[in-house]
Formats: sequence, structure tokens, C-alpha cells
Amino acid sequence: MLTDNLCSVNLQLLWVLLLVTGITAKIPWWNIKIAQEQGPNACVVEEVPGSDYQYWTECKYGRNRDICGQKAVIRYECCEGYQQVADQPGCAGVKPLKNILDTARDLGARKFVSYIEDSGLGNELSKGGTYTLFAPLDDAFDDLAREQRSRLDGKREDPQNPFLLYHLADRKLTSQHFRADLLVDTRYTGHKLRINKYSNGIETVNCAFIVRKDQEATNGIVHVVDSLLDPDLTVPRDLAELVLQDGRFSELAKAMEQSGFVARLRNSQQPCTILAPSDEAFQKIPQSRLERIMNDKHAREALLENHVIPHPICLPAIIGEHKVRTLGPEKLTFDCDRKGTTVEEKRLRSDFVMGQNGVLYMLDDLLLPDRAKSILQLAEQEQLFGFLQIVRSAGLEDTFENFGEYTVFAPSESAMYALPPNQLQELKTSKDKARDFVLYHATQGRIDSDQISDNQVLMSLDEQNALRLQIYRKAMGVEDALIEKADLQGMNGNIHIINKALSPSNISAGDILRRDGNFSIFLQAMETVMERSPETLELRSPGASYTFFVPTDQAFNRLGSTRLERIMDDPAYLVKTIKNHVAENMIASEAFKPDLYYDIQTRQNVVDVVRKNGKLKVNDATMTECDILNTNGVIHVINRVLLPDQRTED
Repeated sequence: MLTDNLCSVNLQLLWVLLLVTGITAKIPWWNIKIAQEQGPNACVVEEVPGSDYQYWTECKYGRNRDICGQKAVIRYECCEGYQQVADQPGCAGVKPLKNILDTARDLGARKFVSYIEDSGLGNELSKGGTYTLFAPLDDAFDDLAREQRSRLDGKREDPQNPFLLYHLADRKLTSQHFRADLLVDTRYTGHKLRINKYSNGIETVNCAFIVRKDQEATNGIVHVVDSLLDPDLTVPRDLAELVLQDGRFSELAKAMEQSGFVARLRNSQQPCTILAPSDEAFQKIPQSRLERIMNDKHAREALLENHVIPHPICLPAIIGEHKVRTLGPEKLTFDCDRKGTTVEEKRLRSDFVMGQNGVLYMLDDLLLPDRAKSILQLAEQEQLFGFLQIVRSAGLEDTFENFGEYTVFAPSESAMYALPPNQLQELKTSKDKARDFVLYHATQGRIDSDQISDNQVLMSLDEQNALRLQIYRKAMGVEDALIEKADLQGMNGNIHIINKALSPSNISAGDILRRDGNFSIFLQAMETVMERSPETLELRSPGASYTFFVPTDQAFNRLGSTRLERIMDDPAYLVKTIKNHVAENMIASEAFKPDLYYDIQTRQNVVDVVRKNGKLKVNDATMTECDILNTNGVIHVINRVLLPDQRTED
């Protein structure tokens, strides 16, 4: 929606502003055309058919947006202070100013004005002075609880009626003064109103929707709200104290006291929102799991942080899906529909309490953060159903649900279904195969991504095969897979989602090449170098892994017999040639992104690697087979020899 300073500009100026700011992407041209056809001083009114939602924008231009899943329509009324004149376009007439009571009455707050007049405040508010009146629409009285109506009617003729005084401020307060968490003194001594302004244009007072703002009067300003402002819903206590003293939140209060969270909230200078789970919400969690959360300092604190938002949230401000950061690292998703507002797909009650430092809502369910979930829960949350099925086939559910601390490198769903069908079926039906598979994808302890180093080696849970980690530019890998999503931190460990299922490699690079039979020349050259000067090609450093660019016999034969003999008979040149095919680090093909050029340092020179048109090139050679894992590292088969005195051929 256009901001107020754009509401009254003419069409020529508007188009200049639209072109400069790019707002044309937000307001369709036909909406601008229709707005211009309304004539001068016509403003947008946004409403949702079949609902009570109406919002007077005081703007000339607007767009049709979704309000809680329903498409809002735009109509036009005269802007504040204007009226229609016969035979004149738009709203050419200027309304005479009235006092705040008559103004409120004209705006649909007749019942509230009647209460003010019956109380004896009418004489004062219809004369001089400067006031701000928050006037509830007549419909607001239809939703009053019996207890609220009793308090309102019980002092109907009392000019000190708290209900009425709470809607009145002794100064002129326009929306230009509104900001996030603005506290406003009222005529009800010691009681303040809390005004909030949101990025979607919605403004609230004590979480009541301001449906029409800045209505001028001779003695002040009227803002129309959609509900009564009940002073009893605002208590002179901080939110932590409200939780501690409300018997519905004894489990939450206990957790807050155990974690020192009460002091943390009280020492914070910023207002907040607490989504307070009831005791019944805690009882929905299995007792053993709840005890583990409460006995785990980090999980308990994460749980508390996930229920606190570091600014006030008012439900009228939620008009669609909106992600809000909590005190912890995660975000909560708010949304709404015809039935009301949800948070993380759980229904949020509309009743609330306003404290000194924010607003409190009661929840019927816990909002579990990742840190308070088990590894299995995290895997299910990430829809790793294929991997979970193998975990169950292996009989390891209890291990990853209730015991220890582990780091799991879990293949994504697409990675699992990229496995050969017969292997996948075998994993589903053979407990031993499934167990070996799962244990190889996990290691003891909690390994965060910021603890991973290049060439780091971890022993897998099968206690036989190692997991080799790599650091790439803007990526990390394990064996020949890349980590797609890192650091899903659960209560009993971490999950890193990888793009390929892993298989242990128990065969050396030499044995793999000998077994294939197509690399005899490379093997002969390697053996010659190792015999003549073994120290120049030492490949047995503890924990070290290498990348081998291995030419086929056909690649060597392409050099011609004369040139090949010359290379094999020149010890120094042969050493350089072989060293030019060995890189110190283990680099999987997945590390090379399309159309990017990588300089890879071999033991001799730097070689160029690039992925283009689906092919990987090393200098002028093409990789014909990639990612042959072995105990020494990884082999990439190439179709040309990487000679040390040439890099790429045009």
C-alpha cells in the first residue's frame, strides 16, 4: 500500500515516483486508472466481502491484497474532511469541523458517544480543549462479555467511569506520531494505552484494530477502533510476573525459574510477546520426552526462547502468512483464515493480557524448537521419510530418539531414491544391511558445521569405517556428498542433510585401478616413480586423502608411442607428470559448480577445472567417470594426460 505522503499527489507526479521507486510492481496500472476516475479527494476503503473487515486507508491508491486467505476488494469514499457536491467530480466539498463527540457519532460510534453523554463527560468533550478519542464502533458492543458490560453499565452515569476515561487522552495524537510500542497516558490515571504500527500498514491500540484514523475535530482527533479498550486487560505488572502468578502456567513458570529466564525477561529493556503454553499443553508431550527436555539445560532454554517474541504482536496485524523471529534462532510462522489466527498451524486464542512490557497469549500446545526435538523428530520435520524408513528397518529408532548425542549425515529424500532400486529394496528388507547403512551415516557427539575442518576424519558409528570431511568454497562435503542443509540441532544431536547416500570404501586406489584393467600405463608409471624416488609421492600420511585424476590407457596411447616412450624413459619428467595428476585434498565432483572455473593445485602445477554443458573438464581433458571412492581418497577418470608443460589447448 502507498504511504501517506503519496496519497494526495497528482497523476503526473505519481508516475514519476512510481518509475523511480519501482512501486508499479505493487499497484497495477488499472488500479491507478480507476483511482484517477474517482476524482479529487477520494480515498481507498479496503474490505473483505462476507466479513466484518473494513479499513479506511486515507490513501488515493491501493492494491487488492489477500486478507487471511480472502481477496480484499477496494471501494472509494471521500477522504477525511471531504464530502460530495452535486454535479462535481469526486469529493469537492469540505466538511465543517465538529467536536470529537459529534465526529465520533458520524463515524459509527453512536453507542459509545451515548455512554459518554450519560456519564456527564459530554459537556466537557463537546466544548474546548484538545483531546484524542479512540471511539469503538457500534458493532464492538455486540461482542462484550457479560462481566465487561456489567462494569460498563454499573458506572454509566459516573464521569469517572474507567472504561470511558481509558479511551481518552488529553492531547492531540495523530497517526504521524504512532510508532512501535508507543505508550500513551489516558484520563484513567496510571493507565496507558499501547499503540503499535506494523509494516503492512495496520495500526493497533491495545491490540484493537484502528479501522479509521486521524478524523479531525474542533477539539482534537478521533481514531475509530473495532473493539472496546478494557483497562482490566492491562495490568501494572511485567509479563514474567503474570506467568508466575497465573495458576494456568505453573509448568512454564517452573521452567522459567529453573533457567533464570525470569530475570532475563525483567532485565530486558524491550517489550515482547509471550506465547504462554498452559499446563495442559505440557501434558500433551509424552512424560519421558518432557522430562528429558526439562532436564536438558539447552533444550529447556531453547523451548522458553521459542515462546517469546522480542516485540508486541497484535492479532489484527496478522493478515497473512508472516514469519517472526523469536528470542532464539528460529522463526515462528503466523497465519490466519476465516476462523482466526494460527501460530505454527496451531490455533491462537484471541484473548490476551497486556502487561507493562508487552502482551501475553495463552497457547493450548507447545511450540517445540529444533533444540527440544529428537533426531527422529527433526528428520520427520525435514521430510526425510526414505532415510527414516531405513532407520526403522535397522531397529535404531530408540537409539536416535532417546539416547546419546550423535551427528547424522542424512541423505535427502531425492538422494535416497537415487539409489539403485535393488539396493533400496535390500535396505528396506534386510535389518543387517539397513543397520550398516544407517550407522555409517552417523558419528558420536554433536558436530556443528563451524567445527568442521578440511580433511577432518570422524569414525562412524559402525566403528569400522571413517567419514572424511571437506571444506569447499561456500560448501562442505562428507565423502563424495555435499551438505545441502547444515546444523539442524536437536536435543540429542545434529543432522546435516546431504545430497547423496554414502558408501564406505575399503579398497585402496591402487587395487581399484588394478582391478579395472584399463589403467595399466598409469599404474606402471606410478610404480616406476615410487621405486626411483618414493619420497616424492608419499601417499601414506595419517588421515590424509587425495584426489587422483587418472588417465585411461587410451589417453596415454593418444600421445603416440614415441612420445610415451620418451616420457617413461625420462625419470624427472615422469615424476612431474605423475605429480600433476595428484591433488592433496579430496575433492568430489559435486564441489564443482556449473560455469565456474576452479584452480586446483596438484603436487606439480595448478590445473583448471570447469563444469560446462554437463561435462567436467580438467585442462583439456574430460572426466569420463567421477567419484570413485577409495581408502586413499577419490579417483576421477580422464581421457587425456595432464602433461606438466601444458595447461589447456585451444
